[in-house]
Amino acid sequence: MRSLSILAVAVLLVGCGTSEPTTAPTPDASSRSFRAYVPPGVDSSTAQRADSMAQDAFVSLEKQQEARSQVERGDSLVEVSDTLWKYLDLAADTSAADSVGQDRRAEALRAYNRGAKSLIKYQKVTRAAELDSAKLAQMQADLLKNAQTAFEEAIQLNPYDQGTQSLLAQVYQRRANRLGREEDYQKAIAIYQKLTRLRKDQPGLYLGLANVYFQIERYDAAATNYGRALDTYLESVELALDSVRVDSGRVYNYARAEAEAFRYAREAEQSLRAYRRAKTYAITPAQRRSMQGWVEWINWDDGNIAASFARDSLQQLAGRGDAAAAAEGFRALKSQLRTASARNEVDWRLAQAEYQLGERQPAADRLQRLVQRLAPRPDTTASAAADSTTQRYLNTYGTICLNLGRRFRRKNLRTALKYLKQSAAVAWKQRALAELEVGQLLRNDVEASIDYLERAAQRPDELGTKDKMRLYRTLVNQHRRLGNREEAVAYRKRFMALRREAR
Repeated sequence: MRSLSILAVAVLLVGCGTSEPTTAPTPDASSRSFRAYVPPGVDSSTAQRADSMAQDAFVSLEKQQEARSQVERGDSLVEVSDTLWKYLDLAADTSAADSVGQDRRAEALRAYNRGAKSLIKYQKVTRAAELDSAKLAQMQADLLKNAQTAFEEAIQLNPYDQGTQSLLAQVYQRRANRLGREEDYQKAIAIYQKLTRLRKDQPGLYLGLANVYFQIERYDAAATNYGRALDTYLESVELALDSVRVDSGRVYNYARAEAEAFRYAREAEQSLRAYRRAKTYAITPAQRRSMQGWVEWINWDDGNIAASFARDSLQQLAGRGDAAAAAEGFRALKSQLRTASARNEVDWRLAQAEYQLGERQPAADRLQRLVQRLAPRPDTTASAAADSTTQRYLNTYGTICLNLGRRFRRKNLRTALKYLKQSAAVAWKQRALAELEVGQLLRNDVEASIDYLERAAQRPDELGTKDKMRLYRTLVNQHRRLGNREEAVAYRKRFMALRREAR
C-alpha cells in the first residue's frame, strides 16, 4: 500500500505541477531507505511487507520523476471519457467518502498505477527520435488511451481521492485547451464547467471557461467567469497562509477582460462598473487613460452601446473609402440615438461622407446647421474658447467652406467670396488662411482687403511659410496703394526675413 501511495503522488506530479496535496505524504527522495508509511487501520508489519512487494510490482520513483518533464508534450492527444463525470459529481458529496471500503481503495490505486506505467512508456516513446511522426503519434495515442482507461477505472472505484481528482482535472484542462484550438467549443465548455466544479479555487479555470465563451460570442457568460477568475484570485491572496502580494497586472487584465465582455454584451451599467474597477488596478497612466476612454465610449450616447458599435463600424467603412455606405449608415443611425451630442457627431461624420461623395454644398449646409445649434453666433471671435468636440466641427466646417470658395473662384467670384467669408467667420484652426484668401480676392476694395489681411497677420502660426510670404507681399502692395509707406516697409522686412529663412 505504501508504494501504491507513492506512485499515486508521482503521477499526480506528472499531470499537475501545482496541485492539491494528496492524502499520503511524499517521502524524502534523497534517502535510500525510509520508514514505511502506515495508513490508518493498517498494521505496521503489513505496510512494510507491502512496500517490499511493491519494489517489484511498480515502476521506480526515478522513472516517475523522469515522466514529470515529458508528459506535457502529449497534451493534444489526451482523451477523457465523459462517463467519468457522474463520478465527479459523486465526489462533491464528501460526507460519503467513508463509504468506499479498503478493498476498493486498494483496487483504485492499482488502476491508478497502471495508468502511471502507461504514461512512463509514453514519455519514452516521445523521446524516440527515430520514429516517423505518424507512427509516433499513433503510439502516443495508444499509450494515452491505456492511461485513460486506467484512470477512468480508478476514479470509478474511488471518486473521493484528491490525488485522482487533481490529475483528472489537469487531463480535462488539456483536453479543453485542445478542443478550443480545434474550435470544438461546446465540448470545451462542458469540460471547463466540470473543472470549475471540481476546483473552485483555481482562477485559471474560470479564465479558460471565459475565453471559450468569448470565442463563441456568449459575452454575458464570459463576463461572469472573468469576474469569477478575478474574485477567486483575490480570495486566494487574501486567504494565503504565507505573505503574498497581489499581482496588480493580473488583476487589471482580469478586470479589463470582464469589462470588455460586458461591453460586447451591450451591458452598459456592468461594463462601466468593470472598467472603473479596472482603472483602479491600472499600473501605468496609459492603462488608466485607456479605461477612462472606454468609459467615455460607453457614455457617448448615454449607454447606448449598440450605437457606439454602429458608429465605429461606419467610421471604418468611411476610412476604407466606402463613403456611400457610410453616409447611408449614418443617416439610419441618427434616428436611433438618444442624445443631442451623439446626433451632432453623426451629422458631422455624415457631412464628411457627403463631401467625399462630391455632395460638397449639402455637406457645408449640414455643418452650418450643426455649428448654429452649438453656437448661436458662428462668427465668434478667435479668442472665444470651444471644447475639443465643438472645435472638430468648426475645423471641418471652416475647411469645407474654404475649399468651396477656392473651387468657385474660377467660375463665380460672388459665390467664392461668400464661402471664403464664411470660412473666415468661423473660429477654426486655419482661420488666417481664409482671411488671406478673402483679402486677395478683394484686391480692388483696398481698405476691405487690408482689413482681412491684417487679421491674418495677427495669427501667422496658422500659415505655412509660402502663405505667409504671399500674405506679406500682398500687404506691401495694398499699403503702397493707400500711400502707407511705414506699414509697407514693415511688411517688406517680414517678407525679406522669411525669404532668407526659406533659402
